[in-house]
Amino acid sequence: MELISSLGITSSQYLSKERFISYHHRSRLLFSLGSQVKNVLEIGIFNSLFTEILRQSNYNVTTADIDPNLKPDIMLDLTADFILPKDKFDAIVLFQVLEHFPYEKSELALQKLAAITKKYLVISIPNATEYLSLQIKTSFLLKARHLLWEIPQFWSTTPLCDEHYWELGLKGYPKKRFLESVAKAGLIVREEYVDPTFPYHYFLILEKI
Repeated sequence: MELISSLGITSSQYLSKERFISYHHRSRLLFSLGSQVKNVLEIGIFNSLFTEILRQSNYNVTTADIDPNLKPDIMLDLTADFILPKDKFDAIVLFQVLEHFPYEKSELALQKLAAITKKYLVISIPNATEYLSLQIKTSFLLKARHLLWEIPQFWSTTPLCDEHYWELGLKGYPKKRFLESVAKAGLIVREEYVDPTFPYHYFLILEKI
């Protein structure tokens, strides 16, 4: 796995319109958990934007990453036999991270994080689909209305991103398989969400049983 800081990605390239949509839903889902969540472990960082959003909203945030160039609070390799303090973090968040390892290692990491978190995991993973999205927005509607049709790319084995080992919906990785991995980790799905304007990111709030 290549370190993200070695890929030559600039901030302007990373902070696309779609990325800001993702930031919105990361924040929205975490905020929806209310005052019971105060201490957050953020795994997988590239810039400090989401960290700052949380800190300015009075969360206690600890950052973790495998890339030393990003200067995380904790150096962490999710594919190794890592140790983190148990029940210190009300929520562990990791967005677009698990797909960077072979699926079996991703599944094991999910189990370890489920054992460590006090209550929640808030995650996103890539969602490989062919889709049609329609938006209806007028001056008479307070919110836009959307229609979304999706077909998982079950005939393909090629992730959209070269850095990904797998993506949800590809051949061998149906949604059912991932949800079975969630249950195996001792978690239940409290909420799941796909934004119709950017359905490539599949968000979940997972709660410890």
